[in-house]
Amino acid sequence: MKQSPLFSNIQTGEAVYDEVDRATYKGITVKTCILLLVSVIVAALVAFALPAILTHNPVTFYVTLMFSSIVGFVAVLIGRMSERKAKYASMIYAVCEGLFLGSISAIVEAYVPGVVATAVFSTIVLFAVMLTLFATGVMRVGSKFRSLCFGLTLGALGIILMVSLFSLFIDYESYLNIMIGVEVFLLFYGVITLSLNFAEANAVVSMGASKDAEWSVALGLLVSIVYIYIEVVRLVALIAARSDN
Repeated sequence: MKQSPLFSNIQTGEAVYDEVDRATYKGITVKTCILLLVSVIVAALVAFALPAILTHNPVTFYVTLMFSSIVGFVAVLIGRMSERKAKYASMIYAVCEGLFLGSISAIVEAYVPGVVATAVFSTIVLFAVMLTLFATGVMRVGSKFRSLCFGLTLGALGIILMVSLFSLFIDYESYLNIMIGVEVFLLFYGVITLSLNFAEANAVVSMGASKDAEWSVALGLLVSIVYIYIEVVRLVALIAARSDN
């Protein structure tokens, strides 16, 4: 059977791992929680110190934020392609995303009070719903589903490009309405693709991959969770902006 590209980094075949060295659902869960905890702690520290940072050294902060975004992107690529390096790449990504999330959350919260609590609650609920649908077999990840996700990816890129062009020719209120629709689509895309992460976790465990693969899967889950959180924040901010307009 031809292996899906999604699982091409999973080391199987002649390698045989015993019960201690094999990936488990518990191991994936623990590692995902560790990465989330690191991101949350860094985000909280950044959000607390942000007013003082922006007051005394804003240029350095923005340069650091941009640099961390680039480092985080590279860390994801490394962590998803190399199981042996996934642990270190995942930690680096968690720290970088904590810096980014703390900054964005603090800035948006200043203008839209309650947005962080709403985004956190919504992300947890959406994650729980998708996990339940996947675990109960209601949502199955097959070739058609992966084709759908690929189509949604292309659609998301196309929509972003079109909106960027149209924003030059439409008024602000119309732009807000369009962007709300775009954010709903992007959020739907992020929620749907969570199933790919769950399918990867299932494949890693059932195929007897090494413990190192747990970090790679946990990294993928963290990327999806962060994406959903950011999209919820943006959606709530846009709705608030339209209400104030």
